[in-house]
Amino acid sequence: MNDMQVLATERKTFEEQDKMPLFEALIQYAQQDVTPFDVPGHKMGAQINPLKIALGEMTMRMDVNSMKELDLLSHPQSVIKEAQQLAAEAFGADHSYFLVNGTTIGILAMIMATCKPGDTLLVPRNGHRSVMDGLIISGAKPVFIQPEVDHHFGITHGISVENVKNALHEHPEAKALLMTYPTYFGSMSDLQEICRIAHERDVTVIVDGAHGAHLRFMSDDIIDPIAAGADAVTISMHKTGGSLTQSSLLLLKNDKIAPEHIQKVLNMLQTTSANYLLMSSLDVARRELSLYGEERFADLKPIIDEAVREIETGSRYEVLTTQYVQTHFNQSYDWTKLVIRVNDLGLTGFEMYSILKEKYGIQMELAEGYVVMAVITSADTKYSIDKLVFALKDIEKRIGKNTTIRSTYVTANKANELVLSPREAFYAEHESIAIEDAVGRISADSLMIYPPGIPLVIPGELISQDVLQQYDYYCQTLGNVLIEAKEANHITVIKEEA
Repeated sequence: MNDMQVLATERKTFEEQDKMPLFEALIQYAQQDVTPFDVPGHKMGAQINPLKIALGEMTMRMDVNSMKELDLLSHPQSVIKEAQQLAAEAFGADHSYFLVNGTTIGILAMIMATCKPGDTLLVPRNGHRSVMDGLIISGAKPVFIQPEVDHHFGITHGISVENVKNALHEHPEAKALLMTYPTYFGSMSDLQEICRIAHERDVTVIVDGAHGAHLRFMSDDIIDPIAAGADAVTISMHKTGGSLTQSSLLLLKNDKIAPEHIQKVLNMLQTTSANYLLMSSLDVARRELSLYGEERFADLKPIIDEAVREIETGSRYEVLTTQYVQTHFNQSYDWTKLVIRVNDLGLTGFEMYSILKEKYGIQMELAEGYVVMAVITSADTKYSIDKLVFALKDIEKRIGKNTTIRSTYVTANKANELVLSPREAFYAEHESIAIEDAVGRISADSLMIYPPGIPLVIPGELISQDVLQQYDYYCQTLGNVLIEAKEANHITVIKEEA
């Protein structure tokens, strides 16, 4: 292809991606003189109330029901269909599906579309809670693959190629492999190689890409999961792509999962009253990423590089970098996850998180025992980054201590024994007991660190002393532990006679 042909192709792509069929149709409808006798009951904001005053006239007029002009998510024929096709093209996929119940629904759908009850699913043990819920709903039998543990930063990274190879060798019956790419903290396994070896064994690769909506539009060597060869990927456009909270995309590539089957599963899981504000925000976010994403991330990269140098220079902070992750774990790294190790200041990540919010008005994404993390998107600027750098430097000067915090329980030390499948545990007879008495019992509950929503123990696993010690650590250090038992410091377990 010569230069003129390349320019013509780029121009055609730009013109196509410049469209927002669903968003434009919704705006056109909202601007009409319509007298609504359909739902929703606020009737396009007919009454003045606090919600309308806060959100504005146009927002209320855009919150409408499915109709001929605006298409139907469960059976798209016009503007939703066109918007989804544009999204598929933008992300290099064959098909895309709008999700209004978050990436959680996409993960459930991918698992249900690839695994029947009793089928083996290979899955990282540091998967999101939606993965664990997908095991319960589908009845799939999990084989957990242990992630790479980083004791220095107190976090986990992706699963290694070697561990995937071993799992595939030991479980030739596996139907699918679920990957987290990137992890919450930004590390990325060699997904191209993993897809290659999985496909050699006719294993479908599905990807929780919740934190990687932007990867395709980064200008360096980062490879997005579709380009790496994944068969299905769910991405949280709302997290790093710019759409409204709760809106995501499910992408299909290759022919391992039938498009009509994934649509059928999604229709079982998603609401029949899909929110048009959410769906139209996907249309807008896709356009912005496709047209301007690469340029914006290219402009942002040197700002982040300089910020990392400033944070680390003459300080006791350490920032997670591509070089560190490649050197120690042979994985790639997404530099938009700014993971800052703070424990050499004598502060836990939880304390730093609170100080940044209360004293400097900076809301970080999360805290862990040793680190805090800022999520960087194309909406960030030098001003916002500089504000964070200043705050960190000021905190070290004013609050930092000449001590280092260390704890054995910042990261999981041992894998839990899976006694029952999550589905079997979910449907077994339960009882609630004090968590201190739970060692040796089979959990019917999920003890969840949130964010990021990664479990200490899941239904069907044996509760060990390590689990209790980690639970105590997070409670004592102000970490956020989600537990389903109604009583404080209790956990739901399988009745022993069951």
